[in-house]
Amino acid sequence: MKFAMERNTKDSRTGVWKKLRHKTCVDRVHKVCEHNSYVKFMLEAMKNAGCEVSVDEHIVCEPCDSNTRLSGGFDPEAKQIIICENKSTSERVVSRLLTHELIHAYDHCRIDIDWTNLSHVACSEIRAANLSGECSFISENLYGRSFGIKKHHQDCVRRHATESMMCARSITKEKTEGQIDRVWSRCFNDFAPFPRIPRGPSDLKDLPDRTELNQTTS
Repeated sequence: MKFAMERNTKDSRTGVWKKLRHKTCVDRVHKVCEHNSYVKFMLEAMKNAGCEVSVDEHIVCEPCDSNTRLSGGFDPEAKQIIICENKSTSERVVSRLLTHELIHAYDHCRIDIDWTNLSHVACSEIRAANLSGECSFISENLYGRSFGIKKHHQDCVRRHATESMMCARSITKEKTEGQIDRVWSRCFNDFAPFPRIPRGPSDLKDLPDRTELNQTTS
């Protein structure tokens, strides 16, 4: 009887903790969507492209496998961004994840992207790594990476795109790098919806008109 009571107490505490973790993730998502300038810009870009995002409907917090490196993802069939609530440990992390996944959602909205085509996936991963801020000076140093100037930014984008694609698609590094090399020049230089690689508030303006959005990834 004592063992059963202790187990029930432990299960109850686990359930409370999971509910609190989920609520914390949801609260962070709402706060980031309301106050983070980059996320707000991307949400406005989605709306401008004809794919308005409902925070409650299209951004969901879910528990993820702790044994994988995935911290979030974009589900094109459900048209939802998934934030791993057990890995979104701060508003900064949620901001980075949302901006990255919103680039994928934006690509899905603006072009006829085929998520089974590895060249299309590579292109979107390059753009997400390049434009989400994860290769900024602060992010690179915060997560323990070395950082330099222009070439190092490109090296960072390549590394992040490669890691993300390998993790999400379970393919070899050699095959991933081949796909990234194939589309690198065009996709690295595609900054939409930003006018350039965003490095500050001045880059968060001049959203493209919907007629300018159609580009190919083939």
